[in-house]
Amino acid sequence: MKLNSDTLILRQRTADTQTMKNRTPVAVVGMGGVFPRASDLHTFWQNIVSKTPTVSEVPEGRWIVPPDAMFHPEPMPDRAFSKRACLVGEDFAFDPDGFALNASLIRELDPLYHMVLYAGQAAFRDCVTGPVNRDRIGVALAAIALPTDSASFLCREILGPALLRRLFGESAESGKKPSLSRNQCLSARVTSLPGAILAKALGLGGGSFTLDAACASSLYAVKLACDELQSGRADAMLAGGVSRPECLYTQVGFSQLRALSPSGICAPFDRILTVWWWEKGAGILVLKRLEDALAHGTKFGQYSHRGIGLSNDVRERRYLRLIPGTGSGHACDMIAGLSPNVHGFD
Repeated sequence: MKLNSDTLILRQRTADTQTMKNRTPVAVVGMGGVFPRASDLHTFWQNIVSKTPTVSEVPEGRWIVPPDAMFHPEPMPDRAFSKRACLVGEDFAFDPDGFALNASLIRELDPLYHMVLYAGQAAFRDCVTGPVNRDRIGVALAAIALPTDSASFLCREILGPALLRRLFGESAESGKKPSLSRNQCLSARVTSLPGAILAKALGLGGGSFTLDAACASSLYAVKLACDELQSGRADAMLAGGVSRPECLYTQVGFSQLRALSPSGICAPFDRILTVWWWEKGAGILVLKRLEDALAHGTKFGQYSHRGIGLSNDVRERRYLRLIPGTGSGHACDMIAGLSPNVHGFD
């Protein structure tokens, strides 16, 4: 009997769901993070409880041009229709000492790396790690590949003079080759390196990778970390994400997409204000198999889960809805057989 494609897909989904249900539960045993107006998780939670706004005016000096010069109240090319953003500011104090990397190198790295190291170190200190061989601890980190401050600086140094000569006929003086250090070039890398830097800085040898899956990046990082644990390839995993692009780039870019909130209110699920903010920060979890966490004496205020499901229903134009019978509905069913209706996402 010849099976059609729908039948084959259904069989595969059923097999995937059964496999997920049989997997060993994974426990969250440590957490760390830095977010706008919250340099630790306690402050972050208090901001949520007290409904403290974390959107602020872009300060002078944060962009390479004055914020007023880039602002226009209506959408137009190369302008932002808001000068407000969710930024990690002066309250974030990073200490480059205490890592298995040269402190002078760390100081020269982009702020993105500082957030990763800060959140990763906090998460690692938040849990019992003594019984685990560090060579069996890995890193799965989400970092969307957008230009950072360092990448933008590198671009200006390399391409800027050439553009000045070609467009404005600048003198040969502007054509001098840029003088860039090895660390400046290293700092500008966004793909692959952030996860590797975190693993090296904490002395972890269980492998590392940095991924970009757009807005789902952190979920994919956690999912892949769970796969490493449940397959036995690792005994603990650091998983999470970081967002620290060049703020001017995202502010102007998402103004062009009409995706940035001009009002300063983030309400992506609202019927009228279907817009959002690009927030800066980093959040990292430490994951173990539940049985190992209990054996190591973990005191559970944390939680465990048996599975994680992922799907993209972009072709069905149901970006934010879980619909039974679609990919998102199947992903939800994979999580220990839950129904989308149980959580009221329909």
